[in-house]
Amino acid sequence: MRKSLSKKTKRIIWIAIFIAMNAVVLFFTARADFSKDAPHITDSFAPGSWLYLLGAVGCLAVVLAAESVKYMLMMKRLDEKASGRIAFETAALGKYYDCVTPSGAGGQPFQIWYVHSHGYSAGASSSMPLAGFVTMQYGFVIVALAVFIFNNNVIDSVPIRLAAYVGTVMYALVPTMVVVSAISPRTSAAIVGFFVRLGAKLRIVRDPDAKIEKLETNLKKYSDSLKHIAKSPRLLAELLLLSVLYQIALCSIPYFVVHTFGGDLGFIQSLCMCVFVYASVTIVPTPGNSGAAEGSFYLLFSQLDTTGLFWAMLIWRFLCYYAFIIIGLLVYAFSAVEKLRGRAARSDQQE
Repeated sequence: MRKSLSKKTKRIIWIAIFIAMNAVVLFFTARADFSKDAPHITDSFAPGSWLYLLGAVGCLAVVLAAESVKYMLMMKRLDEKASGRIAFETAALGKYYDCVTPSGAGGQPFQIWYVHSHGYSAGASSSMPLAGFVTMQYGFVIVALAVFIFNNNVIDSVPIRLAAYVGTVMYALVPTMVVVSAISPRTSAAIVGFFVRLGAKLRIVRDPDAKIEKLETNLKKYSDSLKHIAKSPRLLAELLLLSVLYQIALCSIPYFVVHTFGGDLGFIQSLCMCVFVYASVTIVPTPGNSGAAEGSFYLLFSQLDTTGLFWAMLIWRFLCYYAFIIIGLLVYAFSAVEKLRGRAARSDQQE
């Protein structure tokens, strides 16, 4: 009984630490957003604006739905357990960790661990998040290239254009490296092995041979699973289409927000400007691109008056950033409560 209570206490302590860490991240990120005196929001809405606000919320729902469906399709392709709940939770928690870690680097590593912890094979657990990431990045590159080719003059600022071009190259570079590692796992293993042995010489890594062997095995499994996904052109096309839908939905939110406060901005113009802005702030390493994102998105909302501008920026920031953190925390909290109840039930049965 004491041992069971001790485990529960440790679990509660870890949850408290986790929540505290999130509170710190939210505080420093939100301080700039909420530091100004807020005008009365009801004085800012345009007539009939609630429909536009619902449209903005709908875009958020499309974003999560598109990413969840991608996981469902991959689960079926890999002959793994197809669970809508795990697919949604993996998508939501991936976005959560993208938002709270610098440069969005935490999403895929956590997704790999999370999927594997729910009974999926090591190969599937590593390949699904990475395949989701690769197609997501290429989805943005496709949208960005279309904007650059057909509506490049939507942004007058040369620095923003240049930053957007560089950002798009960065979007394409990382997934391309992942694809290369999948095509040639031996080369990847050799590179990883070099750094593991270097770490051993520096006395950072212990038992390098065992770690290299384990890494080579996991890379082989990951490569096989990713190649299995790639063997279906239809699946790849579906993943890319869902990724493009995801990016379009995310970049459509400013249009609905601007019209919520009486702005007059065309959908295509808003979408293209948003793509430029997202591409240009990619190189900013802060969580959620905080700082650069707000300054750049002022281009989209600058036509609004002072009152509307404040709330437009705040609602956009909430839907594109804070909402993912809140949803991720809710998923995490729900899972934690379920585990505590399960352990309590097993403890009662043992007694």
